[in-house]
Amino acid sequence: MSRRPRWRVVYDDLREQITRGDLQPGDRIPAELDLADRYSFSRPTVREAIRRLEQEGLLTAAIAGIGRTVRSRDLITWHLTKFELGAYSDDPVNMVDQWEADATADGWTTRQVVAEVAELPATPQVAKYLQCKVGTMLLRRRRLRYVSKPTSPEQLAMIADTWTPLDIANMEIDGVAPLRVETNVVYPGGIYRALGFRQVQFQDEITVRMPEPDEAELLDQQPGTPVGQHARVGVDANGRRVRVLLSVFSGDALRLAYHLHVPENRPASNGAAAQRGDGK
Repeated sequence: MSRRPRWRVVYDDLREQITRGDLQPGDRIPAELDLADRYSFSRPTVREAIRRLEQEGLLTAAIAGIGRTVRSRDLITWHLTKFELGAYSDDPVNMVDQWEADATADGWTTRQVVAEVAELPATPQVAKYLQCKVGTMLLRRRRLRYVSKPTSPEQLAMIADTWTPLDIANMEIDGVAPLRVETNVVYPGGIYRALGFRQVQFQDEITVRMPEPDEAELLDQQPGTPVGQHARVGVDANGRRVRVLLSVFSGDALRLAYHLHVPENRPASNGAAAQRGDGK
């Protein structure tokens, strides 16, 4: 007799069908009552199996009239090595910024919405990134970045919040403060370059955490799924931190890619030198 819990029998069977490809992304799975009849188990037992599959990110949550379906596993690749570096690929004519250009190059159709532009007090985290006092009034510009493919329905890929000191946020180009505009704005080389700030250094920080309630709602998070957060602080030639871009995404939807060049002659660390017997 199998020692597996009853819910595990249902879970293992459905998971194998998904892994094997018998159930494809977008396919609807049977209703709880139908599965209970199929396996001769109680409905709570079936519900537990489905809950585990949802937590694993293999099934969507139930939608009225549709039920639960197999989730797409087509990850979005974010090429962070070239993001905002090298040949900047903003397209002011078609109003496509560099993130959208990179996603389009990977075969995604993109749509970007400026959801909010507001003056807000700096949180402890933002204050740390911008080296200002907690509660300092800053401008937060929130963009929602959507992607889709013929095989993947449109999804919110990222919540992108740019926090900027007010003196920079109030700067104008031809009578318009671009960071305060509540629609998508694209300039050659980016808004900050157009305002006269040459960012000579980026400081990146990546964290994984559970989502805030508004993040979970916007990203349509599966229960128990963490979010990833990429923070990029832009530092200008005078050493000033001119902005921090906080990008939040579902932990099971994005792949962060870095391609780093290794210099030919790297100085050995003290520990490596000691192991060779060079440290004296």
